[in-house]
Amino acid sequence: MGSSWPVPEPSPTALGVAIASGGAGWELGLLPLVERHRSGLHLVRRCVDLADLVAVSAAGLVRVAVVDAALPRLDRDVVQRLRDSGVAVVAVEGSAASGTAIALGVADVAAADTPPEQLVARLLAVATHALSGAAAEPDRPEPAAAPGPRPEQPGRLIAVWGPPGAPGRSTVAVNLAHERALLGSSVLLVDADPAGGAVSTLLGVLDEAPGLAAACRTASRGRLDVRVLAAHALSLGPTMRVLTGATRPDRWRELRPALLDVVWDAARSLAGDVVVDCGSALASDPVDPLERSSFEPGTVTRSVLQAADVVLVVGGADPLGMLRLVHALDQLADIVSSRPIVLVNRVRTSVVGPRPGRQIRDALGRFAAVPTVHLLPDDPAAADLALRRARPLAEVAANSGLRTALRDLAVGFSDGVGAGGVDGPSRRRRSGRARASVASRS
Repeated sequence: MGSSWPVPEPSPTALGVAIASGGAGWELGLLPLVERHRSGLHLVRRCVDLADLVAVSAAGLVRVAVVDAALPRLDRDVVQRLRDSGVAVVAVEGSAASGTAIALGVADVAAADTPPEQLVARLLAVATHALSGAAAEPDRPEPAAAPGPRPEQPGRLIAVWGPPGAPGRSTVAVNLAHERALLGSSVLLVDADPAGGAVSTLLGVLDEAPGLAAACRTASRGRLDVRVLAAHALSLGPTMRVLTGATRPDRWRELRPALLDVVWDAARSLAGDVVVDCGSALASDPVDPLERSSFEPGTVTRSVLQAADVVLVVGGADPLGMLRLVHALDQLADIVSSRPIVLVNRVRTSVVGPRPGRQIRDALGRFAAVPTVHLLPDDPAAADLALRRARPLAEVAANSGLRTALRDLAVGFSDGVGAGGVDGPSRRRRSGRARASVASRS
């Protein structure tokens, strides 16, 4: 429990303040001034740790939170959670933590040796601006630009998602990324399925330290930039990298939304196409970002879908798969505003009946108002060969029907993709094989 401070009753108009100092000396001079008569501020709580601070902020009792920048577990996720509760954040920073708060996204930073009177005035200004919805001008220098090359235009984030039941999300993600690399685009493939990512298996790569979790850990410390993200990724050739996913449930908890947002920003600066293999589960954000047991894997998927420029939704062609796809599209409408690209996988007459493409398009047009459907043929021989050899389809079954359909989808991204997605499958057929296969893996 946080300790109380004996003070007179606050003014009804006083703005609530919560302090988490970790016992730092600057707190002793601040406390009496915060509670001084007519200061305009009211001390709601001296918090024992960040979990305590997040809880009191989520309860709507405070307008500004004062934290010591050296507190353990202070990261971007905590800062974002406080902001989401409508609380402005002021960090007090000593020389040992210089620059830490800015890197974590805190706009208002004060030096630990700031006179208490000036700090109180700053808190009052920040709390007042937060109440009015305006942003206070920070008393800080602008952070330096992250090192590393940045394209003139940010890269495109393509989320590959779909309902439960293994409709082929990972197969589509891996092969779309590979085809885009063959077409000359710089590509980052990300395994963001915490419930069972398959990218490493499909590509035959071994990474005992999941790249995505490592990137999130670096982002939590405010140190993720383009070069660091590239170092966390595995190179599969001159134009393709892969950021491997969490393979154990205990690693899910490192993939928190505020940190993933930083990863997506860095990824767009690293590659022209960022293809993300998503899990199927959708869930609301956890109640407490500091409580590790409260994490839900669906928060990762929501982060990807909300950040995506293009969303591909993959469903199965069988009756159960179609039913799940219709329900999934209805769920998706509450999360993203742009129209997704719909792919139906394993299309075959044995389960759909004669003219399966027409039946699938008619059904999705009627029950889900989908104007355009991309069909991926059932090609078990090619798919099994690619899985057995742990290689993309272009390397083991270049002339298969499934590879041709996925290549056409990738070409369509070059022919006319905007934030709303591909207008339709490309009718252009490339003469001969696509460019030489991505160089051998490092």
